[in-house]
Amino acid sequence: MKNDTGTPATNPLQAADWFRMFFERSTDPMALLDPVTTAVIDCNAAAVEVLGVNRKADLIGRSPVEFSPEDQPGGQLSDITLREAIRQTIEKGGHRFEWQVLTPRGDTAIHDIVATALPSEGRTLIHLAGRDMGEAKRVEAELRLSDSRWRRAFEQSPISIQVFAPDGTTLQINQAYRDLFQLDMEDLVGHSIRTDSQLKEAGLLPLIERAFNGQVTSIDPIPFELKALPDQVARGVRWIGSTMFPVFDARNNIVEVVCIHQDKTAVVVAEAEIRELNQSLEARIAERTAELQASEERFKRLFEFSPLGIGLVDEHGNFQQTNSAFAEMLGYTTEELNSKNYWDINRIKHFAGQRTFFDKLQGAGRFGPYEKEYICKDGSSVPVLLHGMRTVSSNGEVQIWGIAQDISLRKQAERALRESEEKFKALFEFSPLGMARVSWDGQFLQVNESFARMIGRTVEDVHSLTYWDVTPRKYEEQEIKILETVREHGTFGPFEKEYIHKEGHLVPIVLSGMLITSPDGDEQLWGIAVDTTERTRAEKALRDSERKFRTLFEGSSQGVMIHENELFSDVNPAAAKIFGRTVEEIIGTHPADYATEYQPDGEHSSTAASRHLKNCLEDGSTHFEWSQRHVNGHDVLMEVVLTRIPAGDKDLIQAVVTDISERKRAELEMKRALERERELNQLKNNFVSMVSHEFRTPLGIIQSSAEILADYLDRLDAEERHEQLQSIIKNSRRMAGLMEDVLLLGRLDAGRMKFVPRLLDLAALCRGLVDEINSTTSARCPIEFFTSNLPSTAQADERLLRHVLINLLSNAVKYSEEGQPVAFRATGMEGAVRFEVQDHGIGIPEDELAQLFAAFQRGSNVGQRPGTGLGLVIVKQSAELHGGTIEVESHLNSGTTVIVTIPLTQ
Repeated sequence: MKNDTGTPATNPLQAADWFRMFFERSTDPMALLDPVTTAVIDCNAAAVEVLGVNRKADLIGRSPVEFSPEDQPGGQLSDITLREAIRQTIEKGGHRFEWQVLTPRGDTAIHDIVATALPSEGRTLIHLAGRDMGEAKRVEAELRLSDSRWRRAFEQSPISIQVFAPDGTTLQINQAYRDLFQLDMEDLVGHSIRTDSQLKEAGLLPLIERAFNGQVTSIDPIPFELKALPDQVARGVRWIGSTMFPVFDARNNIVEVVCIHQDKTAVVVAEAEIRELNQSLEARIAERTAELQASEERFKRLFEFSPLGIGLVDEHGNFQQTNSAFAEMLGYTTEELNSKNYWDINRIKHFAGQRTFFDKLQGAGRFGPYEKEYICKDGSSVPVLLHGMRTVSSNGEVQIWGIAQDISLRKQAERALRESEEKFKALFEFSPLGMARVSWDGQFLQVNESFARMIGRTVEDVHSLTYWDVTPRKYEEQEIKILETVREHGTFGPFEKEYIHKEGHLVPIVLSGMLITSPDGDEQLWGIAVDTTERTRAEKALRDSERKFRTLFEGSSQGVMIHENELFSDVNPAAAKIFGRTVEEIIGTHPADYATEYQPDGEHSSTAASRHLKNCLEDGSTHFEWSQRHVNGHDVLMEVVLTRIPAGDKDLIQAVVTDISERKRAELEMKRALERERELNQLKNNFVSMVSHEFRTPLGIIQSSAEILADYLDRLDAEERHEQLQSIIKNSRRMAGLMEDVLLLGRLDAGRMKFVPRLLDLAALCRGLVDEINSTTSARCPIEFFTSNLPSTAQADERLLRHVLINLLSNAVKYSEEGQPVAFRATGMEGAVRFEVQDHGIGIPEDELAQLFAAFQRGSNVGQRPGTGLGLVIVKQSAELHGGTIEVESHLNSGTTVIVTIPLTQ
């Protein structure tokens, strides 16, 4: 069959049958809506199942709102949300939004809805396709929880941690770092560890570079001045060592380097002091005979200034002599400690053992070293390492010398090590990732529950297997190469492979790990395996989706064209038919090649095409009319919807084209009839104009922020995500406020607002409203509040007063230049209160004062300032419900004064 042009014609019945088959068989819920009534015209079986009805007939004729909660997640009524989505779909040809439905279980589920406007027999229907987003929302919540856990562990760690960017600048530090180095992030601005002057002087920069080249690096302690830059004042000197390890992204690129510091100052100082002590002792022994007096003097100095606690007791435990280090260790003066008995500083639990130990001194003559605890003056305990010897004085008295070393820091280090081991154990046992340690020959030495579950076995089962028992033989050559890489670099992966499940099927995974050496010197491998079964299924689903898209693209009755670099790269038969050309003729051409020389607005077609394509790439989509030259020579007027489609590292543009030549002719014929109705619909048009103007900007901002979050969520840091969410919240509240004004006016006009007075503190109410306005306007204009003869309490309707004063103060700030003061006076009079708000803003034209209290009327001089034209209407009706009056005095460019007088009962 051919059309008038002689070219093959597409059978519309075949296209309709294809669409019906796609519609009915889709596993995603689909429905066709009447855009006027929002009623369901048709739906598929998936929609019947999702909404929990028995049959399709239970949905036909009913609105989706009936199967949804009253409010959608953004707080907007479901009916309003649906109608707004329909409006945008009709305007743009398509729209995407989230929708919450009631499930058969009684709870709610969020669906991602794609709405498309479809022409059908002279009218437009709305095609809805949905997909359950419950799992995506759950994964998003889990990611936020995981990030929160890491942040708490990082900040609360007792170990100093510093995170560097690949260029060596500091990204993060924790509180332990601030305590150790006495530096904040402000002190680290301009500092890079890769060029640190102290590390350079110590010759350690090559070790630093190893960490930034992907190796785990340990740096021995060096004396480090506590400052970041050469021109800063050092906060002291500490002996600090560190361990640095790189963090890689999925492409094996280094994204950051983590540095863990170890403060070895106490150890280094103690070692130096011990070395000095040993040297002094050796010198005294060598000179003992010849220089006994000098030796005794040196011993006295050593005794007094030794960092180790030294004490002398008799055989009954009475202290005869102690040095200052021993006394300070226990919080005493030497005089206080010398007056005590050795058993006074011991816990009861030590008495029996120590008494036996002292008895043994009679034979051995020395003791220790061994660990114990002493009691400090304040009642706390200090762990020490104790050793000493038994001596006999010149007069035959038995004496015991003891040396006590404070080992508090060592104990803290041991506790930290135990805690670290517990954390690793918890991470290993409860990690959702499979973890395994194997010997070099492949014997499983240790696996966690996740790894065993991944291959359908118990942990005990896996310990009886080797790595080669769960690895298909087809990977043998690859595994040998990986072992060679591990030998050379110490790490392997990530790479994709498969494990053999206990039931025989293969489990796709991504494997990575490292080479380690056991305490016995044996080489072992640590591996981390990620089950990619779901990802593999998702990739297959994507391929299936692409195949379905191609089928829909080719069979669609709607003209669809794909642009790449401003040229047509793909065209479906329906679009080619509108052009009157073949698909092959159109591909590779520019939109202006077959267009009329000028578009209906007078712009050259080449310029207009480039402008529309540029706008689409910048804004994401655009909608316009386009005049095209048919192959037969007549002009075809088309409606074009351009949509930007991300495709890897480039953007494509999809054009949906509709021949609207006949529609335009019909519109021209209807224009005269519409003109006759315009006067009757003026009030309605004012309302629609206000809503479309005042809602467009916040809706555009909300849509932009939502698209940014949807497209770039994983690339935005927390502050940027917070900024986008705050933008959505702010503009949602703005729209809610506009709608509240309209609803409030409706309640006032319908007489549903009642005057309900109660006892109020008027001054406190006014001050609270001033603070509220300052907060919502960021103190754009200072509000000067004055009171005079105001009663402490009075009977009034707080809700109505809030509407009056909030609107007056908001208008005063809105129509004043930034920084201009606004005067707010509350004056008590006999039986009444007088509120006066005075600004120095743009004023109101004199000829427009008469229409000041008409709904949706705004001054001609307001410019781009937002507003509904309802504020003063609400003020007037709220004041009249109080039995009050309103007066307005205004002069153009000089300001406005509004006085509201309300009768009160004290």
